[in-house]
Amino acid sequence: MHAVRALEKSTSSDDLKFDLSEHPIPSLAEDECLVQVHASGVNPSDVKAMLGTFPHLVWPRTIGRDFAGVVVEGPSELVGKEVWGTGGDLGLSRDGAHAEYLAISVASVQEKPANLTMAEAGSLGCAWTCAWLGFEDARVSPGETVVVFGANGKVGEASVQIATAAGANVLAVERSKDQYNGHSTGPVEVLNLQKTDDLKSAILEKTEGHGADVIMNSAGSPYFDIACNTLAKEGRQIIISTFIEDCTFNLRTFYRGNHRLIGVSNADYDHTASAAMLEKMKPMFETGTYKPYQIRESALFPLEKAGEAYENVIQDRTRDRMVIAPALPQ
Repeated sequence: MHAVRALEKSTSSDDLKFDLSEHPIPSLAEDECLVQVHASGVNPSDVKAMLGTFPHLVWPRTIGRDFAGVVVEGPSELVGKEVWGTGGDLGLSRDGAHAEYLAISVASVQEKPANLTMAEAGSLGCAWTCAWLGFEDARVSPGETVVVFGANGKVGEASVQIATAAGANVLAVERSKDQYNGHSTGPVEVLNLQKTDDLKSAILEKTEGHGADVIMNSAGSPYFDIACNTLAKEGRQIIISTFIEDCTFNLRTFYRGNHRLIGVSNADYDHTASAAMLEKMKPMFETGTYKPYQIRESALFPLEKAGEAYENVIQDRTRDRMVIAPALPQ
């Protein structure tokens, strides 16, 4: 096998400059196998990794947390399998998937859903494990009301799908849209922020004063106070990110409401632990209860044009999922 190409950044810096470098084929430990990468989504966390904002980054590093591909070396029973994966260690403490080949633990190998393309399977791991961890802890029940801030974002769409599949009613809060564009298996009502003067009152009105049983707050600080004051009794707020780190809230409202704050950082779950989550979701993708993001041909990039994919993500130019496909011609 020839030398392999990978997107590499050699040191921390506040820019998106990286090299398309040739490396020797990854050497495998006894408990590892080699995957030929067919597709790897570009996540906001990949951009943050490229900018050096994660504390456990090890340099130099090939970025990329999500992947789908084919096992080409390792235990004979695994060779030839079409697999998918993600992980908080990939692209951070060990080389990631924005490369032609990726070394992963044998224990992490999970076959992708057969009905998903490589691009679909290789673009959902990071966002879906983030949403999955939050809702697994929140334990949403049928008939509950779930508010999702940024429902047309990638974690937002995963949250809507997980919540509606659990039988919840979803209120989607969007910056400028009147409709939710993703898949769901239940009702989704949209609040357009551009047409909403008082978001707190709007949420309480839509829930007939009951409030939200679960709030997926993917933005953190901008909606934190509103979320704290629109939770129902025993309501749960999930926090996965924030703009401002220090926020305050009323402790009396918190304890009298029997509220819960759930913090999620899927960067703390390595690719083996993350594979176990994907395996739990797999039957839902196979039945069509969950559906992958739509991947447009214009959003597929060869390694040589990966910089464009990163720029699209960091500039927030599109809601389309950006995917690096190493086998694509330049």
